[in-house]
Amino acid sequence: MQTPLFTSLRRGVTTAAAHGLNLLAAGQTYQPSKLEQRGYALLTVLTLSTGAARAQSAEAALTQVKEKVIGIVQVIFAIILIIGLIRVVMKFIQGSPDALGSLGWLVGGVLLWFGFQLFKDDLVSAVGGSEGGGLTN
Repeated sequence: MQTPLFTSLRRGVTTAAAHGLNLLAAGQTYQPSKLEQRGYALLTVLTLSTGAARAQSAEAALTQVKEKVIGIVQVIFAIILIIGLIRVVMKFIQGSPDALGSLGWLVGGVLLWFGFQLFKDDLVSAVGGSEGGGLTN
């Protein structure tokens, strides 16, 4: 169902296209009225403002995804380290011959954890952090 606004808009576009072709055939250019210039300016401003709003909402969504991914990785690290600590303690209690090797792996995991924490901000900015994202001249 077409509303009267859409019908009149469609009729206006068709008429404008026909007049534009007539002017082009006559070698003349179209001179918009003041009202048309204001309308074009209004549409341009609305288009630019909604584009900026969409860009901001997309950046906010990417920031949320980035934070969730970092949180998930931290939880996985923590779970693995806790399980590793429990296994190392059990091996020492049982007197297992590879207890020192397991302790070495646990220390390596802890170092990896701290390395991730230290370089987390560098990783985020390298992957696409909140800085930048716009065009630079």
